[in-house]
Amino acid sequence: MRLKEPKDLCLYELSAMYNGEKTIVEMLKEVARDIDNDTLAEMMRTHQRETQEQAEILEGCFRHLGAEPQDVPCGVVDAIRTEYKDFTAQKPSSQVLTMFALGGALKTEHFEIATYRGLIDKAMAMGDNELANSLTTILKQEEETASKLEHFAHELDTKVLQSA
Repeated sequence: MRLKEPKDLCLYELSAMYNGEKTIVEMLKEVARDIDNDTLAEMMRTHQRETQEQAEILEGCFRHLGAEPQDVPCGVVDAIRTEYKDFTAQKPSSQVLTMFALGGALKTEHFEIATYRGLIDKAMAMGDNELANSLTTILKQEEETASKLEHFAHELDTKVLQSA
């Protein structure tokens, strides 16, 4: 992939996020299957559907730019997935796994928020309002999901840790 112009960097980062979103869809399936907290499992399934829609929005961004997504790994998402697999291999209790999975989901959301904010800034600097608007749609979903997860994490942590 050519990386000479700022637009090339934007395409590179979009490709990494596209691949990251596809990985996140799989991760959310795994987490929803592994945990026994019905509320969090449903949150994961809902966000899985949203994440699939976000990948489709990114496909539209590539079409708008006249480009194809490149095979660029999303190192942060890959690392979070590896961390989750390594943790589950330790056979944690159900309660501990739920808390860990929730923390991993929050890490993922905050990474996505930071990345989409940077991509929106690049799109605006390039004068591409259509791209910026598409990415803003994704960003708003990520921020809403992070807020819901943060609220749930606070409630769960308070409940679990006060009873410990």
